[in-house]
Amino acid sequence: MGLLRTTWWAAALALLPWSRPAAAWELVGTGPLAGATVQLTDDAELRYYFVDERLEGFEDRRIHDYVEQVNRLNAMLSQRWDNGDGLSLNLQLDEVALFSNRYRLDGVLYHSWQLYDPTVLSPWPDALVEFEKLGLQYRGRFGELALGDTYASFGRGIALNIKKNTDIDIDTSIRGARLVLGRRDTLLTLVSGLSNRQQISQDQPNLSISRDVSHMVSGLRVERHGLGPVDLGTHGVVYRFGRDEAADLDPFLRYAEPLDAAVVGASADAWGLGGVDVSVEGDLFAYLSPDMVGEVDDGSFQTRYGYAAYASASAYPGRAVVLVEAKSTRDTERINSFVAADNWEVAAVPTLEYERVITEDSTAAVNSNDIHGGRVRVDYSLDDGLFIPYLSVLGLRDLDTSGLHFNRSPESIGHLVAGMTVAGSGITSQLNLGARVDVRDDRAEGMDRLLHLDGDLSVPLGSRDHVELAVSIKQFSWGDNVQQQSDFMEMENGLVWGHGEHWLFAIYQDWSDNPLVTSQGNLGEDLYGAAEVTWKPGPNASLRAFLGAYKAGIRCSGGQCRSLPGFEGARLAWTSTF
Repeated sequence: MGLLRTTWWAAALALLPWSRPAAAWELVGTGPLAGATVQLTDDAELRYYFVDERLEGFEDRRIHDYVEQVNRLNAMLSQRWDNGDGLSLNLQLDEVALFSNRYRLDGVLYHSWQLYDPTVLSPWPDALVEFEKLGLQYRGRFGELALGDTYASFGRGIALNIKKNTDIDIDTSIRGARLVLGRRDTLLTLVSGLSNRQQISQDQPNLSISRDVSHMVSGLRVERHGLGPVDLGTHGVVYRFGRDEAADLDPFLRYAEPLDAAVVGASADAWGLGGVDVSVEGDLFAYLSPDMVGEVDDGSFQTRYGYAAYASASAYPGRAVVLVEAKSTRDTERINSFVAADNWEVAAVPTLEYERVITEDSTAAVNSNDIHGGRVRVDYSLDDGLFIPYLSVLGLRDLDTSGLHFNRSPESIGHLVAGMTVAGSGITSQLNLGARVDVRDDRAEGMDRLLHLDGDLSVPLGSRDHVELAVSIKQFSWGDNVQQQSDFMEMENGLVWGHGEHWLFAIYQDWSDNPLVTSQGNLGEDLYGAAEVTWKPGPNASLRAFLGAYKAGIRCSGGQCRSLPGFEGARLAWTSTF
């Protein structure tokens, strides 16, 4: 145990020499890259995991504690010529290693934790290095050409939405090519390649990493802008998903295999039309293989279809901003069947949900295959915009009872959220509170109920310091389910003191008696506590030291949700750009 702590602190001290001012290097010479800049961003983390599990016969020793070290290096070379053309080269190199994750018992070496499974090849038993991303992008008068790792999203992302989502540690790219042709009024976008899922996570534990099975995606979108106040677009996307049994084959064979799914759609955006901004999109999904929909009783296969329709309108009467959204979707989540297990999605329909309070119950509505409804939000500006209250009303009809759903009959969902933002005299704050009910058609099933409150407050202290407070509380009550779960309450609170420009001191407290949470508190069975110190030696560098625990739970961002594990231990993180 002493050696483990010594290893952790030695590695932590090794990060300190990297503390240097941020800068961008400029290449010299007379060639085509003369004057180009090179920028490097390094993100290093060292995490010491406290594991409550004990080895039989060694109950007084923390045999299964271990250290995880992660480093992500991003390099970007940028060049812009006098004629306006530009070139950029991006590289991401990730590395992870586990320490003290093995023990010897009766002369036999055992792994408490495996970094990767047998499908992953590495010369080191407890370390892995991956060239996660490599992309070249050229921008010229014709448009833009990207080769290597790139990203693409069409319209609202209903047909194609492969992009970074760092809020929940997701970074799947398309390794291939993306071409954008045209000028301001007409754009043609072509994209084709194989999905490249991030193998090494920067913020989540790296355990039992498996080989990425890539998927083929190809898409086309045409956009016409400036038709008066209207912009039009149409698109099509086809998919061929990789299977685990074909993981050893050349992934480019996906191009020769039958398609699994195709999506076609169109969108229209009108700006200032009678004082209203309007956006609409419709998409048709076709599932073309038995693996996507299954076979009927006689062994035959029939193509299955789904659809999604979305519309929004924003109006600005007087001091108010009024947003109206509506959607109707059927059998759209099936498109993510092959990638859901890897915690990412190829496409996402707008959820209309208040994502800060998603629970195990509302996750089912986020991923529903048969849901319809809308939302209205009104913001009203008072005191020259320093005080803005708002009211949001959501109504959904969820007809899906499969997958993540606990209910056995369809349900009607209502969610009322009210809040405000306040700014002035250096003080900024926001407050949101709401109530949600999921009423099942079968009254014997009762209804799910959620009450929630969250807010943030920042107050200056003198001329150099400030204090920030963040509070979040949820109380959830289940209806009557086949596998009945217990009602629960959850809280996440934080208090931060910012001292000058260089220091932040924070304490955090989580509390949850949700039996579905897969973690246990460090201050009590349901109570979690932590402290963190952040040092910022410059505007583009920071060193963070964390000690304590936080709970597991569901986190959503941009219409995607992940079940994130809890953490107990110590963590040191260094981020710098130079």
